[in-house]
Amino acid sequence: MTLSMPRKNKRGELPKNIRKGLIAHAEGVTWEDSAELAGVSTYEMKQWRAHPQAQSLIDTAMNLNLEESLGTLAQATPALANRLINIALDPKVKGYTAVSAIQSAFNIIQSGIIDRENKVELRKLREAVESLEQGGTSDLIDI
Repeated sequence: MTLSMPRKNKRGELPKNIRKGLIAHAEGVTWEDSAELAGVSTYEMKQWRAHPQAQSLIDTAMNLNLEESLGTLAQATPALANRLINIALDPKVKGYTAVSAIQSAFNIIQSGIIDRENKVELRKLREAVESLEQGGTSDLIDI
């Protein structure tokens, strides 16, 4: 902590108002608005970033927002796929738009295949590392 950072409470935890401001910032609010929300100056709000719990709080808030966003996108995926297919196959759609939609569809499929293959290989690596750590051997070498 810096000398300009306000003093911690007795247990060394972030005060409730500061947590609220940091979470707001993690959700995309500017430092100025998050400081106003917390009832402190912008400078003081930024100083709280040095607190040992601050980054963890910000990371957690960002991860929760990301999970929520991914869930929303996942729910819309079938409708998005149908819309993409309709655009790509509609004879009234301009050629360059159809080409873009078709390329996007193939890129999505290719990424899905690669992701699945990578998951399988990563699982094999993890199993091999666990085996080696337990004193066993691994038949992982692939020449």
